[in-house]
Amino acid sequence: MNKIWKFNDSKSNKLILIKDKIIYKGNPKDIDLNFIKLETIDPIYLNNLFSIPFSYIKKIENQKGKNYIKILFGNDSEEQLNIEDEKTKNEIFEFIKSENPKLTYNTKIPTVLNYAKPQLFALLAITAIFLWSLYLAFEIEKGVEYELVSHGKPGIAGLVLIIANFGSVKVIFGYLFLLVLAILALKNKLKSRSETKFLIR
Repeated sequence: MNKIWKFNDSKSNKLILIKDKIIYKGNPKDIDLNFIKLETIDPIYLNNLFSIPFSYIKKIENQKGKNYIKILFGNDSEEQLNIEDEKTKNEIFEFIKSENPKLTYNTKIPTVLNYAKPQLFALLAITAIFLWSLYLAFEIEKGVEYELVSHGKPGIAGLVLIIANFGSVKVIFGYLFLLVLAILALKNKLKSRSETKFLIR
């Protein structure tokens, strides 16, 4: 079964077409879009669209509240079908689901760890650098002298030593500033955590 969706106001993909077990997406000119019909579409025109055969698909994600369907395919490739309307987005997902009986369907809310891993990692990295820098700052204030021996770029140790030389008070205030930014980023990320529908090969 084949089906076509047109989005005249879209800036990313004005056309989404599923034909002969292949997902097509593209951005034709408005004048061309109006004349495109599923029954009469020229096979040559299809060559100008981005295409993903069903057989290449590894996983499809449809998260509630997000304006796209994420498709993972091939060797770690990823593409998005951008659809502003939630109802239409779900319609496209359900159509793909019905045409792909070999894909396993499930739905779940992602865990905090899986969903906000980059933000959590950043928070841990900032805290680790802070503790290391603060320790060195206290030692420097006691009169301990550190000499950085490096062959080439100083790396993380050099960065920590540079931060420590600002003094313990500035290190603490700098950490608190970065901590607030990291917490806000984590909070904003978790706000968007919602039920996600999956199709997995």
